[in-house]
Amino acid sequence: MKVLGIENKSTNCYLIAYESGWIMIDTGLPDTFPQLLRILSQNDIPITEIDYLIITHFHPDHAGLTQHLKDLGTNLILHETQVPYIGKINSFFKKNPKANFKDITSSNCIIVSGEESRNLLKDLGIDGELVHTPGHSDDSISLVIDHNCAFTGDLPALNLQEAYGDPVISESWNQLKSYHLKTIYPSHGPAYTME
Repeated sequence: MKVLGIENKSTNCYLIAYESGWIMIDTGLPDTFPQLLRILSQNDIPITEIDYLIITHFHPDHAGLTQHLKDLGTNLILHETQVPYIGKINSFFKKNPKANFKDITSSNCIIVSGEESRNLLKDLGIDGELVHTPGHSDDSISLVIDHNCAFTGDLPALNLQEAYGDPVISESWNQLKSYHLKTIYPSHGPAYTME
């Protein structure tokens, strides 16, 4: 499986190659669209080849360019637990205007449960699923690729869970460990291997 990590300002975004294009995980802040285009161009990836987008959670540094991509035809895959949080980020930016944020609309959205996400990804040639992994935020999800890796957003790192002392974080990691993962791709900091 080909994974391309790109840093858009302070957020790690990832691109996963599948049979006929790319799946993007997280986008960066709303005022970073020119930087994203430049990074994609440097990697010879036309933005129109990003067919699917997954947002690990709807905070500004992760979801800021969601509608920019959707306007170009990218389909947003949402775990069903995330749906209410789109309205929250839209409301946040109405109260706190930020250059170039576009309200995230309901068009080009595919809403799935964890089990349904497995079927959707299977159709794309990927064995995995979207797993609800709260701890950083209630809408946090991780994209898990079976027996391989997980893209965990801002879920506190596995080796820090004891420092947080939060049973929600521990339960999220217990779920992830059951997939026998080798590599973790966080949204901030370098990728790391599971112990």
